[in-house]
Amino acid sequence: MEIGDLVSRNSYNNDIIFRIIAKQNNKYILKGEEYRLYADANEEDLKKEEVEKIRINLPKLAITNSESCILGKVLHLDGDPYYLKKAMEVYSEYKIPAQGYYVQEKDMAYAVKPLLKKDNFDILVLTGHDGFILNAQDKNNVLTSYRNSGNYLFAVKEARNLYQDKDSLVIIAGACQSNYEVLIENGANFASSPHRKNIHLLDPIIVASSIAMTLVNQYVPVEAIINSTISKEIGGIDTKGKARRNYTGG
Repeated sequence: MEIGDLVSRNSYNNDIIFRIIAKQNNKYILKGEEYRLYADANEEDLKKEEVEKIRINLPKLAITNSESCILGKVLHLDGDPYYLKKAMEVYSEYKIPAQGYYVQEKDMAYAVKPLLKKDNFDILVLTGHDGFILNAQDKNNVLTSYRNSGNYLFAVKEARNLYQDKDSLVIIAGACQSNYEVLIENGANFASSPHRKNIHLLDPIIVASSIAMTLVNQYVPVEAIINSTISKEIGGIDTKGKARRNYTGG
């Protein structure tokens, strides 16, 4: 096994494809190719996957809009540069206006206000990596029991200081195994993960793009949007869309 190899874990029935990114103390450090997940494993637990490139099929959105519309604009902050690159490619495929920035989770609360003030954004995505710490005592304590839920929480609060109306700025927050309830209670419209499971790297982009295409005078179909995600591990509340019809007369 070498750094850069694509592998899966025998102990997990080879369910997720990882890329080896490092080796520490006789263990391989793994990063999900499609799921926002880090892991480690011994060499004997790994199966090499003979795949040159993982092909991610672009899901069909629950919302499509063929009218002449100005679509909602997305600000996407991602704690992983590889996933950010993939996200921006998908926004482009969906023809969603979006700006993306690589910001480590611990810095998102400091970065979010200045970035929001740069342009008239309609939707904010805060994502990257997270996870419930297995030996943590309190599953509801976002500061000590989760790797980054607390950082997403602080960033959501900072954004809500600027935009208190949940329909003026739609916030999508969280990553794998994030504390869904805390993020929703503190101002997110959509968040992961209600069942503390892993999310696909495209899931926040699918949600944001669907909201960007929904007309501003309509509520987004929350259940349909969630079902259009790959992991179905994002939840949300009633939220209005961000697209506006463009009338030219004549």
